[in-house]
Amino acid sequence: MRLKQKKLFVYHKVIIVFFVLIIPVYAVNMGINYLSFSYAKEQIIDSTLSNADFYSKQLENQFDFIRIRQLDLLNDSDLQKLGFQSDSLETAEEIQIVKKINEHLLTIQNASPLIVNVGVYIDSFQKTISTGSYVAALPNREWDEIKTMMGGDSGKAVYYSEQKMILLKSSNNENLISYIELSVDRLKQMLQQLTLQNSRTGAAIIADNTPVVYDKTNLSLIQSVSNRLGTLDMLDKPVNMSIKANGQTFMTTVTKLQFFGWTLCTYISEKEVTGPLKKYSAWFFILSIISVVVIVIFAFSVNRMIHVPLNKLMQSFRRTEIDYLHAFNSPSNNNEFDYLYESYGNMLDKLKTSIRENYEQRIALQEFELKHLQSQINPHFLYNGFYNIYRLSKSGHHDNAATLAQKLASYYRFITRSGSDQVQLQMEYQNALDYCTIQRIRFSNRIDVQCDELPEQLRHIMVPRLMIQPVIENAFEHAFEHSSKGGTLHIRIKYDDRLRITVEDSGANLEDKGIVQLQERLTDPAGNIEKTGVLNVNQRIRLKYGSNSGIFVSRSSLGGLRVEMIMDMNGGDTDV
Repeated sequence: MRLKQKKLFVYHKVIIVFFVLIIPVYAVNMGINYLSFSYAKEQIIDSTLSNADFYSKQLENQFDFIRIRQLDLLNDSDLQKLGFQSDSLETAEEIQIVKKINEHLLTIQNASPLIVNVGVYIDSFQKTISTGSYVAALPNREWDEIKTMMGGDSGKAVYYSEQKMILLKSSNNENLISYIELSVDRLKQMLQQLTLQNSRTGAAIIADNTPVVYDKTNLSLIQSVSNRLGTLDMLDKPVNMSIKANGQTFMTTVTKLQFFGWTLCTYISEKEVTGPLKKYSAWFFILSIISVVVIVIFAFSVNRMIHVPLNKLMQSFRRTEIDYLHAFNSPSNNNEFDYLYESYGNMLDKLKTSIRENYEQRIALQEFELKHLQSQINPHFLYNGFYNIYRLSKSGHHDNAATLAQKLASYYRFITRSGSDQVQLQMEYQNALDYCTIQRIRFSNRIDVQCDELPEQLRHIMVPRLMIQPVIENAFEHAFEHSSKGGTLHIRIKYDDRLRITVEDSGANLEDKGIVQLQERLTDPAGNIEKTGVLNVNQRIRLKYGSNSGIFVSRSSLGGLRVEMIMDMNGGDTDV
């Protein structure tokens, strides 16, 4: 058996269409939000890379400028003369040379804001000349600190500690050593220009996997960066990396400082970058919630304004299909449905009026047909009955005469009584048997009547009055009236889903053509002018039980006519 698919109501279709329309809009909005987020993040990264590249070049230029001045210092003629001829110089000349060298050192110091001290170590002179201590004989504190930073290794270009950074450059014989002290604080100030003023950003200059100068440097992060530097190729431009440290993710920019082989590293927590952008994600989430609320409100509104009243109207139509013709109480909403409700109520009122009028017409027609049938009872039948009683009495058949009188009285009492046109089947059937008894006496018992006993469950079924007798009368009139021989009449009753009463006779003078014509007249009762006998009964049965009921004729197995009355007890307005 094929299962019925659940139908979608208009309400469901409207909601589905609304979803189908809003989903692309929502998807486009989500895509725009994602692209905007990605674009803003890329712009921040590009800005960070550009900023790091700019400041790295500034540092390189500063260091390159300072280094050049340091090389020029070692080639100074006065310094060379003091370094190689200090023993042969006069005091006045020595003072004059030292003064010029000091002026040169001041010039170098003033050339860059990063320089805080410029000095030279003259081994043959056993003195140092600097802008910080002027001329100091060895040993002195300034040179001792430098030697401590050097640690016996004078081949490096730069030495650093937590507080100082020294640039060194020596002559070939190391008789002359130039040193320039850079300001760590000022380097930090330059690094601060690369970072935001909060605890989740910072910058550092890394040398040998160690931060040389740093601003709020996250040491674990710097260590992670140092480990990554070993896996990177030669850096020719700033590189951005994402590194996790201390449970946070940092956007790290690494730039190579080619002059000293150092690395400039800046970092910023992704929360600082994506935090403002996530506000838009939050707004998008709020917008999503608002969209869902709007959809729910829309669905509820459509359900309340359209689906509920329309569903009520549909339910009323379904009830109407099963003959429930009562209008429902519709709410007054002053909308289009009020017109539909009012029109539907008016239609039901007109339909009930029409049905009532039609039913009354049918009842009146049935009563008319019954009265008409009663009026067709042949008076000669009564006269013949009296005459037969007289003959039986004269001939001494008093029992038959009494039986005939009793049956005639019962018969005429049944057909002439007023009241309802419906009787119990047992009464209708008994009347038909009484008629058969009267006719058998009339025909001197030459007619053999065989009839079924009425089943108990059918005795109280209500059927139209005078339904079986006219059919039996038709058999006696046409099959036995003009025959001097005997005959047979069978009456059979059967009930399955319909009540079937069959009357068969043995009359032999009926042609097949006559049976066909009679069936045609029964099939199209509207074309019949005369409404008597079998035709009358057929019309009344069809009016009562519907078009599937009625009288159907055929050739009987006894040789005569077979008349079958079929009544669909569920097809009309009467139930079993």
